[in-house]
Amino acid sequence: MSKQFNQEWNPRPIPPQEKPHFEDTPCEGWYPEETEAEEVSFSARPAASERTIRQYYAPDEKPRKKRRFLKCVLIALLALLILPVIAAAALHLFSREPMYRTAGRKDDCCTILLVGVDAASSSTDTILLLNVDRANRAISIMSIPRDTKVNSSYTPHKINGAYAANGCGEEGMEALMEYAADCVGFRPDGYILVDLDAFIGLVDLFGGVEFDVPLDMYYDDPSQDLHIAIPAGTRKLDGEEAMGLVRFRSGYENADIGRIRVQRDFIRAAIGQWAKLTNILRLPAALWKITNKSMTDLSFSELYWLAEATVVCGTDTMYSTVMPFYFNDVYVCVDLDQDYIDLINAHFNPYETPITWDDFDAAN
Repeated sequence: MSKQFNQEWNPRPIPPQEKPHFEDTPCEGWYPEETEAEEVSFSARPAASERTIRQYYAPDEKPRKKRRFLKCVLIALLALLILPVIAAAALHLFSREPMYRTAGRKDDCCTILLVGVDAASSSTDTILLLNVDRANRAISIMSIPRDTKVNSSYTPHKINGAYAANGCGEEGMEALMEYAADCVGFRPDGYILVDLDAFIGLVDLFGGVEFDVPLDMYYDDPSQDLHIAIPAGTRKLDGEEAMGLVRFRSGYENADIGRIRVQRDFIRAAIGQWAKLTNILRLPAALWKITNKSMTDLSFSELYWLAEATVVCGTDTMYSTVMPFYFNDVYVCVDLDQDYIDLINAHFNPYETPITWDDFDAAN
């Protein structure tokens, strides 16, 4: 049985088949022919590597778009921050210190006459002497009363009438500069004449001025289109309110002297709040208003130097005063003594050579 089983279980060995040789066998015999339709279909399909890449990155497509969007936003924000700095640096290179005379000057120091004009009467009722000493980081302001007596051919002989009496243009401002020089001992390096519209625009441009109004200010004059209604107390004044503040004078005990003190305090508050790096983007518009809406003999580069120097100096140590005076009838006269000369040399003289008695031509 076992022998028979073994014989039946072990069949006769099958001879091994010969393996085909590709060199001898044509390809058509081993691979089916492809039809034209199959070739087109096969060629139209993307490669396997391409299909794999597409399948791998497709789920991440939206996050990549978000990253690109955030990248663009960051670049835009950086541009907004960097471009003003680049512009400021470029303007700094072209800025120029205002100088009436170049010889014998103190380093980075100039004195400007700031003037506010009443459009209705063309009288310059606000006259301020501004000194910016960048080397010592100091700013000084001195008010010159509008009723200051000068040696003029027009009457009354008040300094605030010089502008109107000489044509209300550049000749008027040159006359006012000469009378100011008689009172302070030297000619300022330049002037800025600001009318009411330009003043209102500047205040609104910088977002107003927070100021402690010393008393209730209510006044109405339809003939001048002047309407003032400002209660006492600390508040943020817009352009119209600030204009009313600097023009109001009927409620002070000492009339115009009280008004010029408030004007000086307001200018100090405005410079302190405006002269900040956060306002650098508003600076070109402010300078444009001064050059196009006001009258000045300063160039744009000189105005930029003045604005930049004001920011550098700050207002922490600002010195403010009113020109020493005494009353003579309807006039205010310069109280010319050694203390006043020392004051001019310490805070307003832009020259190394001290001002002396011979430099004054004040009326009495």
